[in-house]
Amino acid sequence: MLNILLIAWPCIHYGGAERWWYYILHELRDKPIRVYVLIPTSWSLGCFACPKKIQSSSLRVLYIRPRKSSLLKVISLTSSLINIIKKQSIDFVITGYQTPSLALASLIASAMTRRKNFVVFHMPLGWLPYYRNEESKISILNKLLIAAYSLLNMHKLLYFLMVSSSVVYDLERVNLKVSRVCSLKGAAVEKVYDAYRTFDRRDIDIIYIASISRHKGVYDVPLILKHVKNRVPNIRAVIIGKVPEHISEHLGDMLRSYGLEDNVRLLGYVDEYEKFELLARSKVMIYPSYMDTFAIVVLEALSTGTPVIAYAIPAIAINYRTNAVIKIRIGDVATMAEKVMDALSNEQYWTKLSKEAINFSSTYNWNETAKSFLMCIVNGLRK
Repeated sequence: MLNILLIAWPCIHYGGAERWWYYILHELRDKPIRVYVLIPTSWSLGCFACPKKIQSSSLRVLYIRPRKSSLLKVISLTSSLINIIKKQSIDFVITGYQTPSLALASLIASAMTRRKNFVVFHMPLGWLPYYRNEESKISILNKLLIAAYSLLNMHKLLYFLMVSSSVVYDLERVNLKVSRVCSLKGAAVEKVYDAYRTFDRRDIDIIYIASISRHKGVYDVPLILKHVKNRVPNIRAVIIGKVPEHISEHLGDMLRSYGLEDNVRLLGYVDEYEKFELLARSKVMIYPSYMDTFAIVVLEALSTGTPVIAYAIPAIAINYRTNAVIKIRIGDVATMAEKVMDALSNEQYWTKLSKEAINFSSTYNWNETAKSFLMCIVNGLRK
């Protein structure tokens, strides 16, 4: 039986990567492998209840608390990883995040113990959003990590797993070209609300769900809604997601200045049941995100029969090849508003998109994603 060390934090109450690991590991609980899930608690990326739920005879959860400073954190993590690898007779290591200190530590520990290392990319390194005429700065640690990955890739000492095939294109933007790579089908949807609503039974016109940030296009949302309201004064919209303090004031000012305060409800964080209920009540979801890997929330919207209008970043253009996701040139808020109006003003057209949304989302399931993950591991071990 293979002994695997996986560094991740499986949790359905946090971000997309944490949810992804929770459902993948849940599918792997009864497979003939032994997985040690290592959680550095300094991340604070999720709750402790979720990892406990997925423990089984073949899946054990371990916790470590690394130092706070970047350099000491790398040294501390490396030492802890080496001890665990030796103590548990680990056959290979899977790095489930691209946190620079963690990724560097796993690379060093794997090299020192002569274990194969698989790196799972939920997001590109350096994360350059697709803003026009603007580049984000890459940290020194990320630059060092890119150089290390490039060297290891050149000598075929590392295997790359991409949660989405779009990540390869994003990595090239930070000058990291990989050859030993396997891309997965993204994610799936664990629905907790399964009642489909027809067009006339949906009381929300527009919904926006994201981990609220500039990169996710939150400041584009008021601009889009302003264009729509010019034609439909009584438009009804909701914004879902925890709004950070540094964004809350600016977003509120924008909504007030555009006269949208009576049209838009800021609902903050909602649980899974309420999220799917709100999606099922919405006619259209807008997703003007400038960065993403797979955008699981888009698949969640489609699973409720809600068409999506999104910027055509690689994560959307490559993963969502369906008419139910209408792709817009990046940053073109006016056209996105026009496409929203097209869907809202034509029930027959909307119904066609809604049916296609359901059909497309049904082709994704966690069992198949977990199987493809294992196949990528097997292929990597053979090379």
